[in-house]
Amino acid sequence: MEIIELAERAGRVRALLLYVFAALTVVLLGLTFASWRPSFFQGMWLGFTLVSAFYLSPLVTRLKSGPLAQLLEDEVTREHRRASSAIGFWAGLLAAAAMLALGSVPGLISASDSARIIFTAAIVVAQVRLATLELQAAR
Repeated sequence: MEIIELAERAGRVRALLLYVFAALTVVLLGLTFASWRPSFFQGMWLGFTLVSAFYLSPLVTRLKSGPLAQLLEDEVTREHRRASSAIGFWAGLLAAAAMLALGSVPGLISASDSARIIFTAAIVVAQVRLATLELQAAR
C-alpha cells in the first residue's frame, strides 16, 4: 500500500473518530445530569473533553514526524481546523447567550452545568464541522 493511500485512509478514520468523539461527549454530558453518580461522570466528561480538544488541535499531528504525518497535516487540513475552530467559537457564544438567558431564572441551572453545556457545544460543533470538511475533501 502506498503512502498516499495510507494517508487517505488515516484521514477518513480520523474524521470518523471525530464523529464518535462528538457523540460520546454529548452522551457524557447527559450522564452528568441524569446519573446517580454525577461527580464520576463529570470527571469522565472533563477528561474526555480535554482529550477531544487536544484531538482538534494541530498538536496531535505535530508531535508525530514522518511523511505520513506531513500528508495528514497539509494546508487543506489546517484550513479545515481554522474553519472548525471558528464555528466552534460561535457555537460557544450562542450557548453562552442561551445559558445567560436560562440563568436568569433562579434555580433553573447552576453555573457549573452552564459551563459544561457551553464547553460541550463548542467542542462538539467544532468536531462535527472538522469531520464533515475532512470527509468532503476525501471524496
